[in-house]
Amino acid sequence: MEKTEKIMDREIAWRIFAHEFNRSNLHVSEGDERAPNYIITPTGVKCNRLFIVGVVTEVENIGKDNNLWRARIADPTGVFTVYAGQYQPEAAIFLSELQVPAYVAIVGKARKYEPEDGSVYISVRPEEINAADEKQRDRWVLDTAERTLERIKFMEESLNSGLSGNELREFLQKKGASPLLADGAVRAIQHYKNLDKIKLELKSAVIHAVKTITTESGAQEKTVGKEQAENVQMSKNPQSGEEPLEQELKMEEIKEEKEEAESPGEPVITETEKAPEPKEVIAAIIDKLDTGKGISYSSVVETAMNAGIKPESVEAGIKELMDEGRCYEPKIGVLRKV
Repeated sequence: MEKTEKIMDREIAWRIFAHEFNRSNLHVSEGDERAPNYIITPTGVKCNRLFIVGVVTEVENIGKDNNLWRARIADPTGVFTVYAGQYQPEAAIFLSELQVPAYVAIVGKARKYEPEDGSVYISVRPEEINAADEKQRDRWVLDTAERTLERIKFMEESLNSGLSGNELREFLQKKGASPLLADGAVRAIQHYKNLDKIKLELKSAVIHAVKTITTESGAQEKTVGKEQAENVQMSKNPQSGEEPLEQELKMEEIKEEKEEAESPGEPVITETEKAPEPKEVIAAIIDKLDTGKGISYSSVVETAMNAGIKPESVEAGIKELMDEGRCYEPKIGVLRKV
Protein backbone atom coordinates (compact mmCIF):
# COMPACT_ATOMS: atom_id res chain seq x y z
CA MET A 1 0.00 0.00 0.00
CA GLU A 2 3.01 2.33 -0.02
CA LYS A 3 2.20 3.23 -3.60
CA THR A 4 -1.34 4.25 -2.62
CA GLU A 5 -0.07 6.39 0.26
CA LYS A 6 2.32 8.23 -2.06
CA ILE A 7 -0.50 8.84 -4.51
CA MET A 8 -2.72 10.25 -1.80
CA ASP A 9 0.11 12.43 -0.49
CA ARG A 10 0.33 14.15 -3.86
CA GLU A 11 -3.39 14.55 -4.48
CA ILE A 12 -6.42 13.76 -2.35
CA ALA A 13 -8.22 10.57 -3.39
CA TRP A 14 -11.78 11.80 -2.98
CA ARG A 15 -14.71 9.56 -2.09
CA ILE A 16 -17.41 10.34 -4.65
CA PHE A 17 -20.54 8.46 -5.66
CA ALA A 18 -20.98 7.59 -9.33
CA HIS A 19 -24.16 9.69 -9.41
CA GLU A 20 -22.19 12.86 -8.70
CA PHE A 21 -19.09 11.93 -10.69
CA ASN A 22 -21.06 11.21 -13.87
CA ARG A 23 -22.85 14.56 -13.68
CA SER A 24 -19.61 16.52 -13.51
CA ASN A 25 -18.78 18.39 -16.71
CA LEU A 26 -16.43 21.16 -15.55
CA HIS A 27 -12.75 20.57 -16.31
CA VAL A 28 -9.96 22.93 -15.22
CA SER A 29 -6.21 22.88 -15.73
CA GLU A 30 -3.85 24.96 -13.60
CA GLY A 31 -0.35 25.96 -14.57
CA ASP A 32 1.84 24.28 -17.18
CA GLU A 33 1.51 20.90 -18.86
CA ARG A 34 2.78 19.10 -15.77
CA ALA A 35 0.22 20.74 -13.48
CA PRO A 36 -2.68 18.53 -12.39
CA ASN A 37 -6.01 18.63 -14.19
CA TYR A 38 -9.24 18.62 -12.23
CA ILE A 39 -12.85 17.59 -12.70
CA ILE A 40 -15.02 19.95 -10.64
CA THR A 41 -18.10 18.15 -9.29
CA PRO A 42 -21.41 19.82 -8.34
CA THR A 43 -20.49 19.71 -4.63
CA GLY A 44 -17.18 21.48 -5.23
CA VAL A 45 -14.74 18.56 -5.31
CA LYS A 46 -11.59 19.41 -7.29
CA CYS A 47 -11.07 15.84 -8.34
CA ASN A 48 -7.74 14.76 -9.77
CA ARG A 49 -7.85 11.37 -8.04
CA LEU A 50 -10.65 9.40 -6.46
CA PHE A 51 -11.12 6.31 -4.33
CA ILE A 52 -14.02 3.97 -5.14
CA VAL A 53 -15.20 0.56 -3.99
CA GLY A 54 -17.87 -1.25 -5.94
CA VAL A 55 -18.94 -4.29 -7.93
CA VAL A 56 -17.39 -4.98 -11.33
CA THR A 57 -20.34 -5.96 -13.53
CA GLU A 58 -18.60 -5.97 -16.91
CA VAL A 59 -15.06 -6.28 -18.30
CA GLU A 60 -14.27 -6.02 -22.01
CA ASN A 61 -11.12 -5.84 -24.10
CA ILE A 62 -11.81 -3.00 -26.54
CA GLY A 63 -8.27 -2.56 -27.87
CA LYS A 64 -7.43 -3.30 -31.49
CA ASP A 65 -3.64 -3.17 -31.74
CA ASN A 66 -3.01 -3.46 -28.00
CA ASN A 67 -4.89 -4.43 -24.88
CA LEU A 68 -7.27 -1.77 -23.61
CA TRP A 69 -9.66 -3.00 -20.98
CA ARG A 70 -12.92 -1.29 -20.09
CA ALA A 71 -14.71 -2.15 -16.87
CA ARG A 72 -17.95 -0.95 -15.35
CA ILE A 73 -17.98 -0.65 -11.58
CA ALA A 74 -21.30 -0.14 -9.85
CA ASP A 75 -22.03 1.54 -6.55
CA PRO A 76 -25.61 1.92 -5.24
CA THR A 77 -26.05 5.21 -7.14
CA GLY A 78 -24.66 4.44 -10.60
CA VAL A 79 -21.73 3.10 -12.59
CA PHE A 80 -18.12 4.23 -13.01
CA THR A 81 -16.39 3.56 -16.33
CA VAL A 82 -12.78 2.43 -15.87
CA TYR A 83 -10.12 2.09 -18.59
CA ALA A 84 -6.76 0.33 -18.22
CA GLY A 85 -4.22 -0.08 -21.01
CA GLN A 86 -0.49 -0.19 -21.69
CA TYR A 87 0.21 2.64 -19.25
CA GLN A 88 -1.64 0.80 -16.46
CA PRO A 89 -0.20 -2.72 -17.00
CA GLU A 90 -0.90 -4.06 -13.51
CA ALA A 91 -4.52 -2.88 -13.61
CA ALA A 92 -4.96 -4.24 -17.14
CA ILE A 93 -3.71 -7.68 -16.07
CA PHE A 94 -5.92 -7.58 -12.98
CA LEU A 95 -9.03 -6.81 -15.05
CA SER A 96 -8.17 -9.37 -17.73
CA GLU A 97 -8.05 -12.13 -15.10
CA LEU A 98 -11.04 -10.96 -13.06
CA GLN A 99 -14.07 -13.21 -12.69
CA VAL A 100 -17.19 -11.01 -12.93
CA PRO A 101 -18.95 -10.07 -10.70
CA ALA A 102 -16.39 -9.06 -8.10
CA TYR A 103 -15.85 -6.39 -5.47
CA VAL A 104 -12.85 -4.15 -6.12
CA ALA A 105 -11.23 -1.10 -4.56
CA ILE A 106 -9.60 1.45 -6.86
CA VAL A 107 -7.48 4.55 -6.50
CA GLY A 108 -7.48 6.21 -9.90
CA LYS A 109 -7.24 9.43 -11.84
CA ALA A 110 -10.28 11.24 -13.17
CA ARG A 111 -10.11 11.57 -16.94
CA LYS A 112 -12.14 13.63 -19.41
CA TYR A 113 -12.89 13.05 -23.08
CA GLU A 114 -14.57 15.87 -24.96
CA PRO A 115 -15.46 15.11 -28.60
CA GLU A 116 -16.10 17.85 -31.12
CA ASP A 117 -19.85 17.92 -30.46
CA GLY A 118 -19.21 19.51 -27.06
CA SER A 119 -20.22 16.50 -24.96
CA VAL A 120 -18.06 15.62 -21.96
CA TYR A 121 -17.35 11.99 -21.02
CA ILE A 122 -15.45 11.19 -17.86
CA SER A 123 -13.83 7.98 -16.71
CA VAL A 124 -11.31 6.60 -14.25
CA ARG A 125 -7.75 5.41 -15.03
CA PRO A 126 -6.71 3.04 -12.20
CA GLU A 127 -3.37 3.49 -10.48
CA GLU A 128 -4.04 0.94 -7.75
CA ILE A 129 -6.66 -1.81 -7.97
CA ASN A 130 -7.27 -4.59 -5.47
CA ALA A 131 -9.89 -7.16 -4.61
CA ALA A 132 -12.39 -6.08 -1.96
CA ASP A 133 -15.43 -7.56 -0.23
CA GLU A 134 -18.97 -6.58 0.69
CA LYS A 135 -18.01 -5.18 4.10
CA GLN A 136 -15.41 -2.88 2.54
CA ARG A 137 -17.95 -1.73 -0.05
CA ASP A 138 -20.54 -1.00 2.66
CA ARG A 139 -17.96 0.89 4.71
CA TRP A 140 -17.08 2.96 1.64
CA VAL A 141 -20.74 3.74 0.98
CA LEU A 142 -21.23 5.00 4.54
CA ASP A 143 -18.05 7.09 4.47
CA THR A 144 -18.88 8.51 1.04
CA ALA A 145 -22.45 9.29 2.11
CA GLU A 146 -21.20 11.18 5.17
CA ARG A 147 -18.69 13.23 3.19
CA THR A 148 -21.14 13.93 0.36
CA LEU A 149 -23.72 15.27 2.82
CA GLU A 150 -21.03 17.48 4.38
CA ARG A 151 -20.23 18.93 0.96
CA ILE A 152 -23.92 19.46 0.20
CA LYS A 153 -24.20 21.41 3.43
CA PHE A 154 -21.28 23.64 2.41
CA MET A 155 -22.96 24.25 -0.96
CA GLU A 156 -26.24 25.17 0.72
CA GLU A 157 -24.45 27.64 2.98
CA SER A 158 -22.63 29.05 -0.04
CA LEU A 159 -25.83 29.60 -1.99
CA ASN A 160 -27.55 31.19 1.00
CA SER A 161 -24.62 33.50 1.75
CA GLY A 162 -24.94 35.50 -1.46
CA LEU A 163 -21.14 35.72 -1.61
CA SER A 164 -18.83 34.94 -4.51
CA GLY A 165 -15.14 34.85 -5.42
CA ASN A 166 -12.58 35.30 -2.68
CA GLU A 167 -15.21 36.37 -0.17
CA LEU A 168 -16.97 33.03 -0.58
CA ARG A 169 -13.67 31.12 -0.34
CA GLU A 170 -12.87 32.82 2.96
CA PHE A 171 -16.43 32.24 4.19
CA LEU A 172 -16.25 28.50 3.50
CA GLN A 173 -12.82 28.09 5.06
CA LYS A 174 -14.13 29.72 8.24
CA LYS A 175 -16.96 27.17 8.16
CA GLY A 176 -14.40 24.36 8.10
CA ALA A 177 -13.95 23.64 4.39
CA SER A 178 -10.44 22.96 3.13
CA PRO A 179 -8.91 25.54 0.75
CA LEU A 180 -9.20 22.99 -2.07
CA LEU A 181 -12.90 22.36 -1.44
CA ALA A 182 -13.62 26.06 -0.94
CA ASP A 183 -12.06 26.88 -4.31
CA GLY A 184 -13.95 24.04 -5.96
CA ALA A 185 -17.24 25.21 -4.48
CA VAL A 186 -16.74 28.71 -5.90
CA ARG A 187 -16.05 27.28 -9.34
CA ALA A 188 -19.01 24.88 -9.14
CA ILE A 189 -21.44 27.67 -8.27
CA GLN A 190 -20.19 29.69 -11.22
CA HIS A 191 -20.54 26.76 -13.63
CA TYR A 192 -23.55 24.66 -12.62
CA LYS A 193 -26.75 26.64 -13.19
CA ASN A 194 -29.24 24.18 -11.66
CA LEU A 195 -27.52 23.43 -8.38
CA ASP A 196 -30.73 23.35 -6.35
CA LYS A 197 -32.11 20.52 -8.48
CA ILE A 198 -28.75 18.72 -8.59
CA LYS A 199 -28.46 19.00 -4.81
CA LEU A 200 -31.88 17.44 -4.19
CA GLU A 201 -31.23 14.60 -6.64
CA LEU A 202 -27.84 13.88 -5.09
CA LYS A 203 -29.26 13.91 -1.57
CA SER A 204 -31.90 11.38 -2.65
CA ALA A 205 -29.19 9.23 -4.22
CA VAL A 206 -27.20 9.29 -0.97
CA ILE A 207 -30.20 8.22 1.09
CA HIS A 208 -30.97 5.48 -1.41
CA ALA A 209 -27.36 4.26 -1.24
CA VAL A 210 -27.44 3.95 2.55
CA LYS A 211 -30.81 2.20 2.50
CA THR A 212 -29.55 -0.24 -0.11
CA ILE A 213 -26.73 -1.54 2.07
CA THR A 214 -28.70 -1.51 5.33
CA THR A 215 -31.68 -3.56 4.12
CA GLU A 216 -31.95 -7.29 4.55
CA SER A 217 -32.77 -9.67 1.68
CA GLY A 218 -33.22 -6.69 -0.61
CA ALA A 219 -36.35 -5.46 1.20
CA GLN A 220 -36.51 -1.67 1.54
CA GLU A 221 -36.82 -0.25 5.06
CA LYS A 222 -38.66 2.95 5.85
CA THR A 223 -36.42 3.96 8.74
CA VAL A 224 -32.67 3.66 8.66
CA GLY A 225 -31.63 1.73 11.74
CA LYS A 226 -29.01 2.47 14.35
CA GLU A 227 -26.46 -0.03 13.06
CA GLN A 228 -25.14 2.00 10.13
CA ALA A 229 -25.20 5.21 12.18
CA GLU A 230 -22.99 3.55 14.79
CA ASN A 231 -20.62 2.41 12.05
CA VAL A 232 -20.13 5.95 10.74
CA GLN A 233 -17.27 7.18 12.88
CA MET A 234 -17.85 10.90 12.73
CA SER A 235 -18.21 13.54 15.45
CA LYS A 236 -21.62 13.69 17.07
CA ASN A 237 -23.84 16.74 17.32
CA PRO A 238 -23.20 18.04 20.86
CA GLN A 239 -26.86 19.00 21.30
CA SER A 240 -28.60 15.86 20.06
CA GLY A 241 -25.84 13.26 20.37
CA GLU A 242 -26.78 11.91 16.94
CA GLU A 243 -24.47 11.23 14.02
CA PRO A 244 -24.70 13.80 11.19
CA LEU A 245 -25.69 11.13 8.67
CA GLU A 246 -28.38 9.77 10.97
CA GLN A 247 -29.78 13.28 11.49
CA GLU A 248 -29.86 13.96 7.76
CA LEU A 249 -31.65 10.72 7.03
CA LYS A 250 -34.15 11.25 9.83
CA MET A 251 -34.96 14.74 8.57
CA GLU A 252 -35.70 13.35 5.12
CA GLU A 253 -37.93 10.62 6.57
CA ILE A 254 -39.80 13.10 8.79
CA LYS A 255 -40.38 15.32 5.76
CA GLU A 256 -41.72 12.40 3.72
CA GLU A 257 -44.03 11.25 6.52
CA LYS A 258 -45.33 14.79 7.04
CA GLU A 259 -46.11 15.17 3.35
CA GLU A 260 -47.93 11.84 3.33
CA ALA A 261 -49.94 12.72 6.43
CA GLU A 262 -50.97 16.10 5.02
CA SER A 263 -52.10 14.76 1.64
CA PRO A 264 -55.87 15.52 1.46
CA GLY A 265 -58.19 12.62 0.83
CA GLU A 266 -55.44 10.00 1.05
CA PRO A 267 -55.11 7.63 4.01
CA VAL A 268 -51.71 7.30 5.66
CA ILE A 269 -50.36 3.86 4.78
CA THR A 270 -47.93 2.16 7.12
CA GLU A 271 -44.78 0.56 5.77
CA THR A 272 -46.03 -2.96 6.42
CA GLU A 273 -49.12 -2.23 4.28
CA LYS A 274 -47.19 -0.96 1.28
CA ALA A 275 -46.59 -3.18 -1.71
CA PRO A 276 -42.90 -3.81 -2.46
CA GLU A 277 -41.29 -1.69 -5.14
CA PRO A 278 -41.26 -3.22 -8.65
CA LYS A 279 -37.46 -3.27 -8.51
CA GLU A 280 -37.51 -5.40 -5.36
CA VAL A 281 -40.06 -7.79 -6.86
CA ILE A 282 -37.77 -8.20 -9.88
CA ALA A 283 -34.75 -8.73 -7.59
CA ALA A 284 -36.66 -11.50 -5.79
CA ILE A 285 -37.58 -13.10 -9.14
CA ILE A 286 -33.97 -13.14 -10.31
CA ASP A 287 -32.84 -14.50 -6.94
CA LYS A 288 -35.39 -17.33 -7.13
CA LEU A 289 -34.95 -18.29 -10.78
CA ASP A 290 -31.16 -17.98 -11.00
CA THR A 291 -29.72 -21.24 -9.71
CA GLY A 292 -26.16 -20.21 -10.57
CA LYS A 293 -26.11 -20.31 -14.35
CA GLY A 294 -28.21 -17.22 -14.95
CA ILE A 295 -31.76 -16.72 -16.19
CA SER A 296 -32.96 -15.45 -19.55
CA TYR A 297 -33.95 -11.79 -19.72
CA SER A 298 -37.28 -12.72 -21.32
CA SER A 299 -38.13 -15.12 -18.45
CA VAL A 300 -37.57 -12.36 -15.90
CA VAL A 301 -39.73 -9.95 -17.90
CA GLU A 302 -42.52 -12.52 -18.35
CA THR A 303 -42.53 -13.51 -14.67
CA ALA A 304 -42.53 -9.88 -13.55
CA MET A 305 -45.42 -9.03 -15.89
CA ASN A 306 -47.38 -12.00 -14.55
CA ALA A 307 -46.81 -10.49 -11.10
CA GLY A 308 -48.57 -7.34 -12.28
CA ILE A 309 -45.60 -5.14 -13.14
CA LYS A 310 -45.86 -3.02 -16.27
CA PRO A 311 -43.32 -3.70 -19.07
CA GLU A 312 -41.71 -0.25 -18.79
CA SER A 313 -41.35 -0.71 -15.03
CA VAL A 314 -39.69 -4.08 -15.59
CA GLU A 315 -37.11 -2.54 -17.92
CA ALA A 316 -36.45 0.34 -15.52
CA GLY A 317 -36.21 -2.01 -12.53
CA ILE A 318 -33.68 -4.30 -14.20
CA LYS A 319 -31.55 -1.32 -15.23
CA GLU A 320 -31.60 0.05 -11.69
CA LEU A 321 -30.59 -3.33 -10.24
CA MET A 322 -27.68 -3.50 -12.69
CA ASP A 323 -26.64 0.06 -11.81
CA GLU A 324 -26.62 -0.90 -8.14
CA GLY A 325 -24.47 -3.93 -8.83
CA ARG A 326 -27.15 -6.36 -7.63
CA CYS A 327 -27.33 -8.22 -10.94
CA TYR A 328 -25.38 -8.20 -14.20
CA GLU A 329 -25.55 -9.40 -17.79
CA PRO A 330 -22.73 -11.92 -18.46
CA LYS A 331 -23.92 -12.13 -22.06
CA ILE A 332 -26.70 -10.53 -24.05
CA GLY A 333 -30.12 -11.79 -23.00
CA VAL A 334 -28.97 -13.44 -19.74
CA LEU A 335 -29.16 -12.03 -16.21
CA ARG A 336 -27.30 -13.27 -13.16
CA LYS A 337 -27.60 -12.23 -9.55
CA VAL A 338 -24.56 -10.89 -7.74
